[in-house]
Amino acid sequence: MGQYYYIPDPGEQIGNYTPPVMDRLAQLRKNQQVNGQTVQTSTSAAAPPTPPQNSGVIWVSGKEEADKWPIAFGCAVALWDANNPVIYLRQADSTGKPSTKVYDLVERTDAPPQQKIAPQIDMSRYVTIDQLEDILAERLKRPAKVSKTKEETENG
Repeated sequence: MGQYYYIPDPGEQIGNYTPPVMDRLAQLRKNQQVNGQTVQTSTSAAAPPTPPQNSGVIWVSGKEEADKWPIAFGCAVALWDANNPVIYLRQADSTGKPSTKVYDLVERTDAPPQQKIAPQIDMSRYVTIDQLEDILAERLKRPAKVSKTKEETENG
């Protein structure tokens, strides 16, 4: 015949097995409505209010909680901070080493970004090519400094 495998009951603990950390969806399912009445179990009296849940968005209450978020080998997940405009990218490489990158969430406005305007240049300090040619022609006609000959420098 075939082999039989023992499948433990979900509430049963075997050896060093610890149940997985409950994610937000599991928490919502745990607090589901039964016959129009909300059945809630106490999670923590000091827990901050949970922001509204959107599909695919995981909310955390800070970097410490993001750093503790379980992540599988070679996977990545975006975690949204419930208290600050921050997104944490929690990822694990192929060896299973987890890391957390922090990104600030900044609103992009519809207005185009302001371009830096170059400071006004004082054009009175510059000459045109024609003016430069005139200046050079005058200077080449008569030298600015009278150069002394070799004999005058040795004697004087």
